Amino acid sequence: MIKSILVPLDGSPFSEQALPWAACLAKVTGAHLELVRVHDPVPAWTIAAEGAVAATTVDPSIRDAEEQYLANSAARLEEGGFTAITWQLLDGDVVDQVAAHAEDNAFGLVVLATHGRGALSRLWLGSVSDALVRRLTVPVLLIRPAEGTAIPPAEQFRKLFVALDGSTESESAIGPALALADPKRCEVVLLRVVPPIPIAGEAGMGASLAMDESLTASLTEQAETYLQGVAARVRSPAVKVSTRVVVEPGVAQAILHEATLADAELVALATHGARGLRRMVLGSVADKVLRGADRPVLLTRVPDRR
Repeated sequence: MIKSILVPLDGSPFSEQALPWAACLAKVTGAHLELVRVHDPVPAWTIAAEGAVAATTVDPSIRDAEEQYLANSAARLEEGGFTAITWQLLDGDVVDQVAAHAEDNAFGLVVLATHGRGALSRLWLGSVSDALVRRLTVPVLLIRPAEGTAIPPAEQFRKLFVALDGSTESESAIGPALALADPKRCEVVLLRVVPPIPIAGEAGMGASLAMDESLTASLTEQAETYLQGVAARVRSPAVKVSTRVVVEPGVAQAILHEATLADAELVALATHGARGLRRMVLGSVADKVLRGADRPVLLTRVPDRR
């Protein structure tokens, strides 16, 4: 059960597209909702050009405007029927402060807008969301901003799509996804992508190798058995579960394609959150899914075992 939801904002209309999703989820789950923004101090070049007076006179004005922005954002939500909303203005590095605030106050979910297409890809929250999903130890619901279109209705999800890789770590995405689902009725699609296994080639053969059909079939059967076992644990009178195994070389592309075919409202993945080579449970797959998804993506971090 989610008891509190945090929404980082940067002052842009696109970052605010996370608000209806977070507010509606908070309302239906009874969770507390808090809005945060990290103070953007007077740039060093301004202080260098105008002297220390910039920090003593201009900076307080910037802070006041940022606090007013958060207060106005909360007021608009309250006018729409959402209650018990709080806000805070933080100081320091954006990623450090948002991550520390989320973890120190035990928020159950962070909701933020991320990578838009075209000019939106340069949003402040584009790079910040990348860093946050590697730092946060709580689930992150990422909403792609809609450019020139209406914001989709935000409510509890009824069609969940969870990509698994056969590990218990990847299964950690299931619980948080169900916490965002309609408790009375929802459908979960569990997917396992099996990359085709090539036949070992002889020296001098071309790079394109034929698929080892026997070994690939064996791995496919194992994947189906695995998914059936997971489905049996997840299934309930209110939760309908189906499984899907596909043989595709591009795992991320397969996830995106199958999620579209399933008309999923939410795609869920697990992530190690580590940096460098040890970034994702699903390798670089979660990164590619996040960048290519046209629907909300829920990333759940699991401990990085070394």
